[in-house]
Amino acid sequence: MNGNLHTQDYWCQLRDGNTDALSALYQLHYTGLINYGVKLTGDRDLANDCFTAVLLDLWERRHTLPEVSNVRAYLITCLHRRMLREIASGKKRLEHHQEAPSAQKLQWSHEDYLAAIEGNDAFTQVFAKAFRRLTQRQQQLLRMKFFEDLDYDHIALTCGITKRTAYNIIHDALKQLKLELKGHVQSSGLPIETLISAALLLILH
Repeated sequence: MNGNLHTQDYWCQLRDGNTDALSALYQLHYTGLINYGVKLTGDRDLANDCFTAVLLDLWERRHTLPEVSNVRAYLITCLHRRMLREIASGKKRLEHHQEAPSAQKLQWSHEDYLAAIEGNDAFTQVFAKAFRRLTQRQQQLLRMKFFEDLDYDHIALTCGITKRTAYNIIHDALKQLKLELKGHVQSSGLPIETLISAALLLILH
């Protein structure tokens, strides 16, 4: 298969049942998505297992997969949700077997909160309103940074701006959101960046 094909082409070919396309997507996105999973949970094995499970699920659903404009963002969302389900399932098993406290010292506080706000309509409504008050440019860069998980260099290149400008736009947007979400930030004890990445996943999908 031509290695110069864009990832979008691989996605289309996957939907047509091409196994080579699935392998190509794996090779293209493995490093980035595993790093995302490790950043999310601190567990490389879990990230690897979940990414593999995501790809298998995509293959099983290949003929009903949607058209997507950003394959990487779609894969990140699938991986994110898969990891949350695995974590929740693992916690239930631990509670069922009443493991010793030492066995429960896992870095799940971040994911626990993500799962919790998924059903928090009040929070998502407040966030959505605050997000809409931002400029279109601020919204665009926040999506790229926290939804698509792009670094500042990539954002700057894509938007035709300097890395410093990209940083300043995102910094100002975070500052504005922090003011509007002050109560939620204080009560959760989590960084505003964590809340935004979680909320964006909810309001954009």
